[in-house]
Amino acid sequence: MKSVVIAGTIRADEALLVGMKMLLEGKTAIDAVEETIKLVEDNEDDWTVGTGGLPNLLGEVELDASIMDGKTLRAGAVAGIKRYKNPISIARKVMEETPHVLLVGEGADQFADVMGFERAELVTESGRDIHKDFLEGKGIVKKGYDTEESFKTKERYYKSFQRMVKDAKLMKWYKQYTESNHGTVNILAIDVNGDICCGVSTSGLSFKFPGRAGDSPIIGAGNFADNRYGAAACVGVGELVIRLSMARIAVYELSKGATVEEAAVNAIESIRDLAPDKGSVSIMVMDKEGNIAAACNWKNYYFWLATTENPTPKKIECIFVDLEQEILAEGYHR
Repeated sequence: MKSVVIAGTIRADEALLVGMKMLLEGKTAIDAVEETIKLVEDNEDDWTVGTGGLPNLLGEVELDASIMDGKTLRAGAVAGIKRYKNPISIARKVMEETPHVLLVGEGADQFADVMGFERAELVTESGRDIHKDFLEGKGIVKKGYDTEESFKTKERYYKSFQRMVKDAKLMKWYKQYTESNHGTVNILAIDVNGDICCGVSTSGLSFKFPGRAGDSPIIGAGNFADNRYGAAACVGVGELVIRLSMARIAVYELSKGATVEEAAVNAIESIRDLAPDKGSVSIMVMDKEGNIAAACNWKNYYFWLATTENPTPKKIECIFVDLEQEILAEGYHR
């Protein structure tokens, strides 16, 4: 049997076990990617993806997702889903059942209804309370339902914006906040047939402007897959990733003969073209042989990788790219 590979961002470790099992049983990369992401979406302790995702400024959860088939280059995506819990599955239906690529807002929810998806309440009690405390500038508040672990998670999320919440100038705060707050699940897989799939799902920037969509549902930006070369997906400041079409940059680098390490680093290096705009971005890259690497412009970040030889997901450190230093590589630049 040809080797199979599946990799995911930091919140996908346990879910990857299911995806790897599917691949070892001969299931397609598309099936494995969808099922793995669904498990992350259904984890209410994850405040950045699916049910339990933190809401926008108006208190509504808006979910985005995309999926791409490297064999056919077909893709499906949704943005602004408010009433259904598994946007990755809705995105797959867009890819397979329609001539379209991207459905947004009310139209995406209506499509989900027509396809038979069940409605769900996306705003959890915890998410509603965090939103209320955020608007009132209370900072970290421990609730009766908090466990020790969930409160630690809450503290981690609050650390990144507690100080900035006190800034009355909303646009200034929002710009600072978007530079360092993000959360998305990316899954890349290659199956026994050598077919590649890439999937992305997110609840987007916490407390975002209503209607804001980042890179996750944008094919070529947050997600791209092509059997001939490989695949790539991003986590981070979506606006930067969209402006650069960063996933497409990485796959283009692969098409020129770059290694996965070179492709990932050069994609992150391209952020230099947007100076003085800045923000945190990570990209995970897989080539057609199943080699995988990731790069980011902050330290101590990692991803999970499972292979036929090592089916238990293993933590792999991302390559740190210091954008404050001089250019060290010949990247994808103007």
